[in-house]
Formats: sequence, structure tokens, C-alpha cells
Amino acid sequence: MSDLAWPPFSILRPEGEELSGERQSDVQTYRLLGLLGAVMVPVFGVLLAAPDPQATDPMWARLGLSALLVGLVGASYVSDAVRRRVGGWARGACYILMAWYCSVATLNGFAGSYDMGLVLLYGILPFAVATGAQSMRPVWWFLGSGLLAGTAGAAFGPVRAAEALPTVGGLATVACVEGVVIWNQLDARERLERQNDLFRRAQNLANIGAWEYEVSSGEVFWTRQVREIHGLPQGYEPTAEEAVAFYHPEDQPVIQGMIERAIEEEVPFDRELRLGGEALPVGHEQKEGRWVRARGTPQIEAGAVTSVRGTFQDITERKAREHVLEQEQEALRSMYRIAADRKAGFEEKAHRLIDLGREHLGLPYGFLTRITDETQEIVFASGTHPLLQAGESCPLSRSYCRNTIEEERSLVVQDAVAEGWAGDPAHQTFELGAYVGAQIIVEGELYGTFCFAAEEAREQAFAGRERVFVELMAQWASYELGQRRAKAQLKRQNARLDRFAGLVAHDLRNPLNVATGRLRLAREERAPGEAPEEARSHLAAVDRSLGRMDEIIEDVLTLTWGGQDIGPEELSTHGLAAMAEASWAQVGTDQNGADQNGADKGGAEGATLQLEGACRLRCSAERVRRLLENLFRNAIEHGGDTVTVCVGALSDGFYVADDGAGFPGDDPEAVFEAGYSSSDEGTGLGLSIVESIAKAHGWSLSATQSEAGGARFEVTGVDVEAAGSAHS
Repeated sequence: MSDLAWPPFSILRPEGEELSGERQSDVQTYRLLGLLGAVMVPVFGVLLAAPDPQATDPMWARLGLSALLVGLVGASYVSDAVRRRVGGWARGACYILMAWYCSVATLNGFAGSYDMGLVLLYGILPFAVATGAQSMRPVWWFLGSGLLAGTAGAAFGPVRAAEALPTVGGLATVACVEGVVIWNQLDARERLERQNDLFRRAQNLANIGAWEYEVSSGEVFWTRQVREIHGLPQGYEPTAEEAVAFYHPEDQPVIQGMIERAIEEEVPFDRELRLGGEALPVGHEQKEGRWVRARGTPQIEAGAVTSVRGTFQDITERKAREHVLEQEQEALRSMYRIAADRKAGFEEKAHRLIDLGREHLGLPYGFLTRITDETQEIVFASGTHPLLQAGESCPLSRSYCRNTIEEERSLVVQDAVAEGWAGDPAHQTFELGAYVGAQIIVEGELYGTFCFAAEEAREQAFAGRERVFVELMAQWASYELGQRRAKAQLKRQNARLDRFAGLVAHDLRNPLNVATGRLRLAREERAPGEAPEEARSHLAAVDRSLGRMDEIIEDVLTLTWGGQDIGPEELSTHGLAAMAEASWAQVGTDQNGADQNGADKGGAEGATLQLEGACRLRCSAERVRRLLENLFRNAIEHGGDTVTVCVGALSDGFYVADDGAGFPGDDPEAVFEAGYSSSDEGTGLGLSIVESIAKAHGWSLSATQSEAGGARFEVTGVDVEAAGSAHS
């Protein structure tokens, strides 16, 4: 049966929400047939008995049958449980009616109108039996039982068989014809129900329904899905005015105008509108904030629009997704504008991005951390949490960040308690219910994290796009910090180059002037009879000046190339003692000679090298030997030719100490500046070379006073292996 209510008999339609629309229509049909039967049974009894007052047809029996039918209709109003069984009871009533009338017709010998009445009743009741039936079985059972009852009455009743034969034949004919008719009806209904079921499934899947507006009558037809979209009961039938009033007040003129244009100008429409009107049945609430897509097409017959048909689709979820996408795009645009602001510094950008993330994610706390030595320190923060303020720190083991740095992607916590964080030190310290954070990686090393959090758990899980949003912020911070580090390094390199330029210009100019002046004197003073010794002294001074220039150039090149990073392929294990002895021997050779003015440089013959402890270093042997040479040369130049230089092993490196005069001034670290020298003959680059070589290895270099009052240089952070011999 159709799931549409019958307007003239809508009072007979049940309102139980547990019944489907088809079951409601079936119950409505049973009620209607029951009431009609209750009226027609006594009426036809009077009409059939009128021609023969002596007929056996007691009125009390007919009134009893009427009461049975009325009682059946009344019972269907009791509950849904009764209504679900009313179909079977109605078929039982049909059997009772058929048995009773066969008995009456048999007692009256199929005379008068009783034979025609029996055939008529036999033709009507199978349709009632077929109501709500899922197959032909109840119909065949009823037709067979009725035919059997009629045949038994003809065979065993008071009438002769020959007189009853036409009646039995009529019953058989009705059984055959109605069986075929009802069979076709049920088959057609089954196909229609299958089609309707597929249509309903498609409606539910697309959340779309259909509607029609009849122009002549002004009636509105809605399918089930349209009512569900409106949040209305299935029995509700709106008027045209009510259908329009369901829309948002601002959209009501729009839908009204589109329908009028479709009728008057034959123009179809397709528009996205809002629901939110007040035309609702008592006891029902409107679904607020819903968006629908209303489409309509005029139906034209004989050149005139007779109706407008269309579809009605709930697009609220799509609108919500579009709104979220718009918010995401606006947040990304804001992030880009902040990151691209050349006038703002890193700190200002970080604060603006934190505030943007708090607003976009709906979390009250945002912070950027620095992680060093198993400690989390908050660098920038926004929010009122007392422990999440700039400058606050805590052990990494008591922070959420310890888990963040272990994740390949961002770490998200929707509900800390539900996800097992209640006993975690981080939750006990900060009492955060929701958290999302991502790593900040600078030049391949962990710097810290970019995080957002709230004390309350989050109602919705973090979406993938929200995780990407936080990860983009962390990547921005990684890039900015890397750029800052690169700029600082470039600035230092430029400053070093400036110092080198000044140093080279100054130190090369002196020996160059000496060489130039001596050559000029050699040309001016060279005359016949002049002693060749004087000319040779000038040329010797030129040679010494050129040698001095060569030393300066060599030191500059060493400082430049010695500070370059060392690749893994350049590293190998070497004994400290062997490298120290080789460097000492080289310094002894270099120190023999005279200075640029002809004075003896003193040499290293009187200096002493002592080796204490033994170890092996993983390093570039060539660069470490150059490092030691510069430290030895520095000791000899400042401590004299009787200085004692000691080289020894540390737990994570080595040291070089002497018993010379020590460091002038109060700041020993100043000796590492390029150009610094307390000697007139020094280039001031030796200790800068030492520092650059140490940094190229990733080591640390420090200067302090030795136990003997001289200078002591310690190189730490070295990969050290113990050795069994001082000459390893």
C-alpha cells in the first residue's frame, strides 16, 4: 500500500512512530473496511431478507458480526503492539464472515438473493485478505476455504445439487479470476515496493527528497525524506503557505519568487536556502541552522504549467565542511601574511602565530619551547596558565614535549584522562586535558617544540588539517631559526674577513715596505768598488721580508681552510703522543733562523716537551698536528727558548700547558681573536687557527692559567680512546 495518508480518512491513520508508513496505511485500510463491514452486514441482511420474510437470517447474528468488526477497529487504537497484529485478526474476521454467510446461504437453499450475495461477498473479501499480504498464500488459502465451504453447503445442504451447481460454479469462476487479478496486483506491488525501497535508499544516501506543487488545487506533496529533513512526522501534510514558511525569513521571498516565476514564466530554479521558519506542528521543533538545496522544474501540459516538481536536499554537512575549509584557508592566509612580514622580527612573528593558532584551534594556551640538556624551557607563550609562561622551565621528563619529540608527526591528545595520561608526570604537573605539538628541527638537530593546549578535554578529535596547521607553524619556526643561525654565522664570518683584511693589509705592508726599501737602497748604493757584503745584506733583508710574508699568507690560508667542516671520511683514530712529537719536531725546524731584521729567532733547542698520559683521538691528523704546532709555537714565542710544554690527556680531550709568562690582561679568551698578539713578530692568527680547527671537529676550546703560572689550553668534547703507551 502507499505510504501516503488518505486525506478524507486521515482520522483512521495511526500515529505510532514504531510503524512504517506502509504498515500505517495497512492499518488505516483495515479500519476503513472494518467500519464499512460493520455497517453493510446488517444493511444487506435487511435487503436480502426483505423478499422472503421466512428466510433463516437472524439479525442478532448480523449485529454480533458488526460488533466484532467494530471491536476489531477499536482494538487497533489501543497500542502499537495490537496494531502490528491487526492484519491477522482482520483476515480471521474475513474467514468468520465467509463461514457465516455460507451457512446462511446453505440454510436458505441458495434461494432468492443469497446465492448472488454469497458470490459477491466471496469476490470482495479476498481483496481485504490481500491487504498487507507479502505473498499469495493467504489469498489462496481464503479462496480455497471459501470454495470448499460453498461446495460443502451445496453437497450436504437441503438444496439439490443441481440447483446449487450455478452458485458453486460462480464461486469457482470468482476464485480463478480473482486469484489471477490479485496475483498480478501483488506482483506489481512487490515491484513497486522494491523500486520504492531502492528510491528510499537513494534518498537516505544522498539525503534528498522529492516534492510537487499542484497549481490548480494548491496542494503540496512531500516524500518521506522531505519530512525527515524538516524534522516533521510522516503524517504531516503542509499547505503551500506552510511549506514556504519553513524557510528562513530572509529566504522566504526568494523561494516564493522562484515558484511564481516557474509557474508564470516556465523558468526552472536551483538555489541553496536556509531553513528556520516557525510553521511547525505543535510539539515539534525546527532543526536550526540547516541548509537545503531546492530545485524545481515546471510541468507543462497543453501549453500551461500544471505543477512544479523538484527535489529537496539537505546540504548542511556540506555547508559545514565549506565553512571549515574557508576558516582553514583564512588561517593559512593569515599565517602566510605573518611569516612574510619583513618589518616584523622573529619574536613578534612567533607571538602573532601563537595567537593565530590559539584562535584557529580553539585552545587557550600556545607556546614555543627550547629543549636542552633534558630541560624544557618556554621561549614564547600566550595564555594565562602559570606554568606555561615565557622563561618557565621544567625537566623534560615532566613535560608533554618528551612524547612530542618521539613522534614522527605531531602529537595530539584529545582527552588526556581517557587516553591514559592521568598518572603521567606531565599531566600531574600541567593538568592539561588537550594538547597538540610538533617538533622544531634546526639544521637536522632538535631545537624544541611548537605547542597548543587546554585544561579541558576537547570535544572533537583533532582533524588531520589541524595537525598539519601546527606542523606548518613548527616548520616555519625551524626555517626562521635556521635563517637566524645562518645570518649570525655569516655575520661572524664577515667580521672575521674584515679583521683578516685589515690584518693582512697591515702585516704584509711592513715586510713589503722593508723589501721595497732595501731593493731601492741596493740600486742607489751599488757603485764601482762597493763591497759586495753590503749588497748581500740588503738582499738578505729582502729574503727575510719575503719569508715573513709567506708565513703570514700560510697562516691566513690555514685559518681559512682549517675551519671548514670535517666530513666523516676524513676522520680516523690517531695517538695524541705521536702527533704531538711530530708537531714539536716541525716547530723546532721552523723556529731556527732569524727575524726580518736579522736577529736570531732563538730556536726550539732549549725548549722541552713533556707527555703526560696517553690516549687516541678520532680526528683529522693533519689538522690536529697544525693545531698543536700553533700551540707549541705560541708557547715558545711567549715563554722563551727554555720553556717547558706539557701535553696530556683528559677524560674527554687533551690539554697543552707551559710554564711561560701566562696571559696578559684579565681575559684569557681574548687571545683567540684574530689579530691578537702580545709579540711584535706574531701574526695574531695562531690561536685563531687553533680555535677554528677545534670548532671544525665539533670540539670546545678554553684558555686558563697553568699550575706553573703559564698558559693552559684545554680541548674537550673529543672522542677519546685510552692507549697503553705514550707513543701510541
